Amino acid sequence: MVSAIDAIRLRAAESPATTLRGLAGLLLPWALAAYIAYILLWYLPFKFYPDSYLFQVLEDWVGLSWFEPYFRYFTGCVEGVTCLLLFVPGLQVAGAAVAFATMGTAIFLHLASPLGVDPYHDGGVLFREACTNLVFAAAILVIRRHEILPLLQRLATDPRFAAFLRANT
Repeated sequence: MVSAIDAIRLRAAESPATTLRGLAGLLLPWALAAYIAYILLWYLPFKFYPDSYLFQVLEDWVGLSWFEPYFRYFTGCVEGVTCLLLFVPGLQVAGAAVAFATMGTAIFLHLASPLGVDPYHDGGVLFREACTNLVFAAAILVIRRHEILPLLQRLATDPRFAAFLRANT
């Protein structure tokens, strides 16, 4: 009987490039997910502190008095759920998709609003981290692209999801 380690060694000896690519395909998405989650969790407490400068600038720009607290809370909840999804094996693609959408929205708001790319005058660290998270989420989606359609099919055929849609329409 051949152990898993022996099988990996045998495969690596036969075709090292294929083995390296396979291992990278397995480990790289988890490393990228860890970085995305680290950044999102680092900034998560600030989504629940009162009176955020960033969200206040956005509220003034949008002109809606409720925007600052509720959009900040919503963003924090979405980012927290994203961190969880990134580490559930069958849902990492969903987490990457939500991270991609969230970071895309953040980048758009920085570029389209008075925030700009350097709202804290620190060299644009927050904006660079959002761009990095966007690229890493896209990389996870590309690496795991074969998982996207099956996940959508499972979701579309799940009777609980259909009942949820009927209840909310």
